[in-house]
Amino acid sequence: MSAKEITKNGICYMCTASCPSKIHVSNGKAIKIDMVDAKSVAACPRWKAQLDFIYHPERLKYPLKRAGERGTGYFERISWDEALDIVAKNLQKVKDKYRAESVAFWVAYTKEPRPYFHRLTHAFGSPNYCTESSSCASAARLASYVTFGTLPVPFPSLARCEIIWGSSVLNSMPIAWQGHLQAMKKGLKVIVVDPRRTRIASMADIHLQLRPGTDGALALGMMNVIIRENLYDKEFTEKWTVGFDELKELAQQYPPERTEQVTWVPADKIREAAILYATQKPAQIVMGINSATHHTNGVQNHRAIIILPAITGNIKAVSNNTDLSNAPPMNDITLHELVENMPPGVGSERFPLWTKQQREMQSNALADQIDSGSPYPIKALFSAGLDAQFFPNSNRMVECLKKLDFIAVTEYFQTPGTRLADIVLPIASWLERHILIAGRGNEIRLIEPAIAPVGESWPEWKIYSELAKRLGFGEKFWNGDLEKCLNYILEPSGITCEKLKQYPEGIKYVPPSRLENYQEKEGFQTPSGKIEIASSILAEHGFEPLPVYKEPPESPVSRPDLARSYPLILTSGARVLAYTHSQFRNIDRLRRLMPDPLVDINPADASPRGIQSGDTVIISSPRGSIKMKANVTDTILAGVVSTPHHWPDEANVNSLIDDKNLDPISGFPPFKSQLCQVSSQCRLE
Repeated sequence: MSAKEITKNGICYMCTASCPSKIHVSNGKAIKIDMVDAKSVAACPRWKAQLDFIYHPERLKYPLKRAGERGTGYFERISWDEALDIVAKNLQKVKDKYRAESVAFWVAYTKEPRPYFHRLTHAFGSPNYCTESSSCASAARLASYVTFGTLPVPFPSLARCEIIWGSSVLNSMPIAWQGHLQAMKKGLKVIVVDPRRTRIASMADIHLQLRPGTDGALALGMMNVIIRENLYDKEFTEKWTVGFDELKELAQQYPPERTEQVTWVPADKIREAAILYATQKPAQIVMGINSATHHTNGVQNHRAIIILPAITGNIKAVSNNTDLSNAPPMNDITLHELVENMPPGVGSERFPLWTKQQREMQSNALADQIDSGSPYPIKALFSAGLDAQFFPNSNRMVECLKKLDFIAVTEYFQTPGTRLADIVLPIASWLERHILIAGRGNEIRLIEPAIAPVGESWPEWKIYSELAKRLGFGEKFWNGDLEKCLNYILEPSGITCEKLKQYPEGIKYVPPSRLENYQEKEGFQTPSGKIEIASSILAEHGFEPLPVYKEPPESPVSRPDLARSYPLILTSGARVLAYTHSQFRNIDRLRRLMPDPLVDINPADASPRGIQSGDTVIISSPRGSIKMKANVTDTILAGVVSTPHHWPDEANVNSLIDDKNLDPISGFPPFKSQLCQVSSQCRLE
């Protein structure tokens, strides 16, 4: 007689969309997963692979201790007590000898347990809490912060025209794909900015195929047209912006003909797109979170783009610069106050504005500090999901990590990062741990585990709280009581864990009152109370207040000497449906969708090199070389090649990226605008 099947609430963490799901469980095992909004996720293959992930035979099930040379991947199984004792002993040893700041804490893609890890870092006494936000999303947030004072909020249902800037939509966020298709059927005008002819670009009214890294120049070129044609909102710019007159002078330097020379986008297309966007109101801009910021001028590129809705008055329809999410108030548990007077954290002297606004350290400066020992040495690393190949010039980072006295890593599988570790701790998945959802819209939910953890894997809360006990501050983790922690987080909302358990589908938080727009809020949340086209915050930190364009330091224009050896522009990080960043290549059903790392190369560039689709090619830069298979296609702009990002071990494009020339405001690397060469190695039969 078969056991009765039960259904539990869940969430898919195969990407950042975090789509709600229903988990079917029998005999304590998850046997099927249904998505609540099946239509929206129909295009996504990843959610269907969740059980392949959860029950993968290679999943880490027990704590491991290094048994060979660092980097070789030889480990032996140990108990949790021994593992945590070793971690605590070594972290404390570094703290006693060098001070707490010599231990860095780094968290990769794991999302919802981050506040616990953040709290652990500061409770230990280190200011060096670092995350993948050092290269993801945060530069765009910073650009919005210094311009609007907060994040603009788009309303897709209101738009008559939309610019999709650097997002493939389908691959980047499949849950949004159907909505875009339906809007286009209803007459939405679409402009796509992308060096690739993506599926959405092939369907667009206008496709602006630009040279990577020139986003800011293209935006200024569009402003030139809008201002010259008197298509800007004079009343709005006079009343609600600072620096518009200076912007007019800057934009005069970018007539369409000059902008074409910089961006490679035909002047007539620039004019057409600018007029369409400025006249089809309300209009909005949908951006890839890193498309314009993975360059050495990233923050200013992004600012130039988001100023377009400000000067056209579209900010009134698309975003009122008020927090419209109705997010419930929550207590901050990061203990940031404990490290406010600590020595400067990693990267904070070089990138003070970014670290202050982000409230974390810039990990792209970590290799330099390990190498130099200045302003103090980094001797140990505790990492939640160490993605060692995440960093620019990643081979250098790997060598720097090998110099550390101690590394401990939490993970699901063996990775290039775990192979560097002294201790590896297996973690429970999103089906096997409590998850508090609060802050996405106005919904609050407590998702309870659907199944028990696989093997001896632990939820991250348990790992950090048990480690806190061994380090002498267990009371700061409520002595391991997760419910007490969650109730403290929720306290300002008036909702408790007990109440959330009574409403497993979630509770809608209704705020006591809400101001509807920037006018009722008496302006924007900037020092001037207006949209700061000329940013006072940037000026105070020694940066150009206007959204100026600067040529990438490694380009055919700035380095014609280097371009003789590396004549192609490398843009990396284009999302693919099969994978999320470096994850899931070990899942067969997803690997079959894209079995090999592919470099897209235009026929005009492939032919003189004797390259055909399927050939193994060598991609080289001044930092080194990797191998990929060629995909000869006219969907990529001639003179440009496009690759996926940090493909583990086999073809890690990040090893080719410059780690010295970073965006001076954010510290972001130029993942999307580097020089390279592609040469044929052999043709596969």
